[in-house]
Amino acid sequence: MWMLQALVVHILLMGAILNTYFQPNLLPNLVPQKTMREMGLEPPADRLVVFVTDGLRAATFLANNGSDVPDLKDIYRKQGRIGISRTCAPTMTRPGHIAIFAGFNEDPAASLINLRYNPGDFDTVFNRSRNMIGWAHKYIVGYFAELSHGGAPLRFDSYMERDLPEKLTCDKWAFDKVENFLSNGDNVREWSNYKPAVFFVYLADMDIAAHRFRPLSKRFFQKLQYTQRGIRNTYELFERVFNDSRTAYLLTSDHGMNNEGTHGSGTSLEIETPLFMWGAGVKRDEIDAEANFPEKPNISQVDQTQLAPLMSSLIGLPPPKNNLALMPVGYLNVSDEYQAVALHLNVLQLLSQAEILMSRHEKAMFYKWLPKFEELHSGVIDQYAAQFDFLKSEGNLTDAMEVCKEYGELAMKCLAYYHQYYQTPLIVANTLSYLIWFYCLLLQLTRLSKKEKTQRRGFMTLSTLILAMIGILLIPIMELQKVPHVTIFYLILPVGMLIMAQAERPVKGYWIYHPLWNLGFILVPAVLIMWMTFIIRHLWVLYGISILLNNRRALRKPSIKLFIWLSLALIVTAILIMEQRTTKGLRTIPVKGYHVLYISMVLAVIRPLILGHRHDPRVWTFNSVALVVGAFGVYQYKFYETVSSYVYVVTWSFLCFAFLSIVYFAKSLPEARKRLELITINMITVLSLLTNSWGCLNFQVVITEFIFGLQVYEESKETKEIEDAKDERTSLQNLKGFYRYGYMILLYFYVAFFLAGHWLSSFLFKSTTARLFYPHFSLYIAGSLVMLKVFIPSMIFICALYAMVPFVRKNARSILICVFVISNAMGLYKYYFIRNRGSWRTVRMCLDQILLTHAVILMLLLGICLAKIFLANTTMERPGRNRASNTRSILAAAETEA
Repeated sequence: MWMLQALVVHILLMGAILNTYFQPNLLPNLVPQKTMREMGLEPPADRLVVFVTDGLRAATFLANNGSDVPDLKDIYRKQGRIGISRTCAPTMTRPGHIAIFAGFNEDPAASLINLRYNPGDFDTVFNRSRNMIGWAHKYIVGYFAELSHGGAPLRFDSYMERDLPEKLTCDKWAFDKVENFLSNGDNVREWSNYKPAVFFVYLADMDIAAHRFRPLSKRFFQKLQYTQRGIRNTYELFERVFNDSRTAYLLTSDHGMNNEGTHGSGTSLEIETPLFMWGAGVKRDEIDAEANFPEKPNISQVDQTQLAPLMSSLIGLPPPKNNLALMPVGYLNVSDEYQAVALHLNVLQLLSQAEILMSRHEKAMFYKWLPKFEELHSGVIDQYAAQFDFLKSEGNLTDAMEVCKEYGELAMKCLAYYHQYYQTPLIVANTLSYLIWFYCLLLQLTRLSKKEKTQRRGFMTLSTLILAMIGILLIPIMELQKVPHVTIFYLILPVGMLIMAQAERPVKGYWIYHPLWNLGFILVPAVLIMWMTFIIRHLWVLYGISILLNNRRALRKPSIKLFIWLSLALIVTAILIMEQRTTKGLRTIPVKGYHVLYISMVLAVIRPLILGHRHDPRVWTFNSVALVVGAFGVYQYKFYETVSSYVYVVTWSFLCFAFLSIVYFAKSLPEARKRLELITINMITVLSLLTNSWGCLNFQVVITEFIFGLQVYEESKETKEIEDAKDERTSLQNLKGFYRYGYMILLYFYVAFFLAGHWLSSFLFKSTTARLFYPHFSLYIAGSLVMLKVFIPSMIFICALYAMVPFVRKNARSILICVFVISNAMGLYKYYFIRNRGSWRTVRMCLDQILLTHAVILMLLLGICLAKIFLANTTMERPGRNRASNTRSILAAAETEA
């Protein structure tokens, strides 16, 4: 029951974090504004062709006066306008496309899923046009294809890179598809009648080439030459086919690229992308006689989100319903009246969103007494349309556009204010939930640390009844205040937590023994782990000092086993230094990753032989076959990027065998040490199939060091343990033991996590994690296998403690409670410093760090459950020379309590 309670509470606390910082901001039930034709104005263009060159940065486009894009420079000599479109970090593909075509920066909630899949429904330029066709990668199509279209489905032709006959031919595929489409007379006649129409051409090779060869390489510029020439040929094809001078063209990128060939952060090379517009309706900027490319200090710049209202105005459409940007003025070759009306529709669209949010709060019962956005309200909004119409009728279009800008900026500020309206109350409520949970856990820990178990008060008390009534009363009050239901739940969660804590209070006696000791045992490990792991990144120092202090008695009695353990500990320390203090970690060593993986696979078989482990022949056979087949699969993936189907059959079969065989061989392995050896060999083989390079080798070293360290520790305290058996341990002694092992479990979890060689945010969605288990990328399969990879070392640590340390087996629950409070203290601190905007890496790192403090708890809960299942009904051997005296595992009553 206590495990279920801890599981539910920590899931709720993780939900509280996400609800505070990552709520979706998209508003439903929005209505589009009128089109320019409905306003009585003819747009300058009937068709819009958009070229999105993925990953092409402005610096490359503008370099050397455009000499790297000669065909586009020829177009610019005659027509067009060049500028810079500034993206918003995180500079990723999906946020860039949403900003370009929907007019808002990606919803913070998308950070939870790596900015790849839709968190909700939204409107785009594609949907507004109602006549759209595009040629793009399947991932890009996935961003838009399933959106609501109002009866006018979007038309896409898509591909996957693996389906193309050659590498780096994505752009060729797109250009060929466009040419084939326009070569069909029926298509041309059909689309000549569509007004307006949008053509979308996605060009992926720039991004792929930059990742593979880097943006300053010769191979990259060769690819750029082909792509820019293809854009010109496609433009000329459109002009020949339609031949009415009513087509506008726009070239931009979803994000830039740094010199290392990566993106995601907020550097200027990643944020600044090219903006080249030409064709019908585009106003040409002032140029010199030779039509040179403008230099950066003199170039016009727009935010990427402003492209959506700009493109919409170009073909006479209202902005997308979810647009949060103002159209830049001066880019269209239109009359002042047209530009003013286009901006007016843009502002009406922003004000309509602000009205929805304001109306929610104005309908609330306590609206008058709560904070509100004073600068904008319904009365001010009502004045806007009349003010604009008056200025327009007077012919004062310049002032009319200034009024539009003023109200548009107010609307954007208002939207930002109300989107974060409940953030502070949620932070306060969730802080209370954390603190009450600490109190509840310490009550349980006090009861478990005492010799005599005291009775709990339970739920049927006056105080819990009063608290329940308060919680019930708060629900209708918040409903009348129109608070979102999920927010209501988390605002009253502290009341529910307090009811649970009240039920844990003892009927008599002290509530919490040794409160100052508890405070120190919680804060000191939490601060040390957090400081050394996340802030100054010197986990190796904490690891080295901790294990030496833990085994300080063994240092007085040198032995071969002690020197082996110290050597392993030194290796782990060196690996941690490499991983945390160098840019590339162990990758700086000039050894190919797959060669290291082969070595670790061989070691996975040799290691148990060196240590003298004895296994059933079937165990040796299954593990050896899995490793050989896995090695062949790695070779296939490395050199052919395909893996045979039988490799998948073998790897999935062994994954099942690794867990089921432990239960199957249980009767033949009554000794805990023997069964631990079976668990270790199976799980290390699974790790070999899941890692890409150094990870499995690192895991084997730290797992071996941990088990040797336990043996050294138990042997060094053999005499003291006999003395402890004579004298009962005090509650303070028990408390110190609980926290010591809890700290050890947490420390080794983070050590193993860093020994994996990379952060969760950088490898969760890499297909190579599941390369031996699934032929194609799958978010859920890859994510689940990575979580398994992170979980297995901790499970082995817990099983080792459970098999070798009687104190741990007897007090597993108390030790896990100590893990909970230490990790939750770290989580509460990180809760206040989460960022949901900015660099993708920063956003994900902040999010990963706090989620990790909760995920470790869920993993350890699962680990202790599996340890009890795997090591049920086993005998425990005393370490040392004399292994004759075996003791049965702890009494059944104590086992149940643990």
